This record gives sequence, C-alpha cells and structure tokens, in this order.
Amino acid sequence: MNVRQLRFFLQVAELGSVTRAAEVLHIAQPALSRQIRSLEEDLDTTLFHRSERGIRLTESGESLRASAMGLLRHFDRVRAEVRDLSGSPRGELTIAMPPSMFEMLTFPAVERFRTDFPNVLLRVFEGASGVLDAWSMVGQGKADLAVVASGEPLASLEAYPFVEEPMCLIGPPGCGLDLSTPVALERLSTLPIIAMSRPNVGRMAIESALAERGASLNIALEVNARQLALSAAQAGLGYATLAVCSGCELLEQGKVAMAPIEGLMVSWLLIKSREQGLSQVGERMRAALRELAYERILDGRWPLARLKGFLPPELSAVC
Repeated sequence: MNVRQLRFFLQVAELGSVTRAAEVLHIAQPALSRQIRSLEEDLDTTLFHRSERGIRLTESGESLRASAMGLLRHFDRVRAEVRDLSGSPRGELTIAMPPSMFEMLTFPAVERFRTDFPNVLLRVFEGASGVLDAWSMVGQGKADLAVVASGEPLASLEAYPFVEEPMCLIGPPGCGLDLSTPVALERLSTLPIIAMSRPNVGRMAIESALAERGASLNIALEVNARQLALSAAQAGLGYATLAVCSGCELLEQGKVAMAPIEGLMVSWLLIKSREQGLSQVGERMRAALRELAYERILDGRWPLARLKGFLPPELSAVC
C-alpha cells in the first residue's frame, strides 16, 4: 500500500466509477484497475462491490476511506512543512465557516490569507450548523480548522473559545428595535418570526428557552439560507433571529434594525484535530481569524461581541 494507491482509491470511491476516476486522474482505466486490485491484494480484502450498475464501497472500503483521508492530509501537511523551510509556504488548507460570519470574518480572512500565502491552495466550506457538520469534517480530516457554535467536542478534537455574542431579533428600519435595548424572549412568541430550518443551533436554543417558559415561536416563514432570512426581514415580512454578526453590515447601511434577545448568547469555538495539529499556514489562519475578530470588536463593527480565550495583555483591557 502506498500514497499513490490511496489517492487512486479515494478518487474511485468518490466518483463510484473506475472509468470516471481514470479520466479525472488522467491515467488509463486498465492501469487504475490494476492499482485498485493490487491494493486489495495487499490488504487481503475486497474494497468495492462491483456490479453492472457500478461500484460501491464494502465495509472494509468504508473503513479504509475514513483512515486514508486523514493519512493523506497528514502526509501532505508534512511534505508542505518541509518544503516551507526552504521557501514560500505551499500546500493546502481547508477551513469550515458558518454563513453568519461571511462579511464579518470569512471573506476578510480569505483576502488576507491569499495576500500572505499566494502559493497555498485554500478551500473554504460554508454551511449552516446541522447542514455542514464542521465537527465531523475536522474529526475526519476533511477540514483543518473550523468555527462552530458551542457544543460537546469530540475526544479527537481540540476546541478553543473564540467569540461570544448575543442572538438578536432583526427587522426592517423603523420597527423600533435597537441594539441598546434587549428584547424579552417571550416577545418572540407574539411576533411573526422568520426561522432558520432545523437543525440550526440558534433556532434550537431559542425554542428550548421558550419551551421552558411554556411558549413557542410564532413562525411565519421558514428558510434554510441566512441571506434570504435577512432579505425577508429587511422587506418587513417578519423578524429574523440570528447571531449579531449576521446583520451588522445591513445595520451599518441602515437597511435593518436589530436588538439583542435577552439572555440568549452564541459561543463560537475554533476547533482543530488533536492528533494532527495545524500546519504553519493553519496556525496563521487561526491567528488571522482572532486578529480580525479583535479589530472588528475594537472598532465597533461587531457590536456586543466579546473575544474569548487567551488574550495578550494589550488586548485583555478592551475585550
């Protein structure tokens, strides 16, 4: 078994076809088939169920795929780190980010990273909690670093406190909402709410808190996209319930009004693999996210948010 065979195996497993995999890998199909058979012989097991309708992984194949992805990512990281010692950093970095942070952190971090590390391939996955399982992505080696809402970390992962901010109610300009005046949780049972589709960490937290008071959300519209929820709130179709960072840009532009929901906070974490750690560029991305968060909190663009975790003395006084 070698690295080349593992890469071939993962490509076939992803596409479910030796023919398509051979085209993507730019090698002859018979040669690819020989490599897969050689891998099976070496492991003394069958990795694929083969039929006229195509191929699919066996139980052994599923096990190998889970391990191979982590192994190859570790191999690529080691190779990149050795190369970095003699020149500009290269290699790859994959991060997973919540959509709510797109304007506040994700895009600025991508811009900064591309400027600092033009030879590194950066992959960014974005998805709402429950849809994009960033915990599993990092645990399975599909992502190096992720920002997630608070939760129970897996034993194989390290989680670092990052930012804490309120959940907020977002409505059209002139609706009476103000960042300086928290909204009582019970009010959400009387207003037409634009809710994010389940499973969503923010929605589940609100519903759980309301249930403890014998109340429930008055859902007028349910969506699975943050931008749609914000546009609907801006148009006066109801009130969105999102983290503060989701609506800050629109608030600055005067397109929405916002108020924190009393007693409801979102605690964001930075997570990475405990076993594999982060490469040089991974550590730089983690630092960039914290630097950007600090800058935005300090200049007021991220109101009501607090940077969490270890802070240098010069930052502690303001966060």
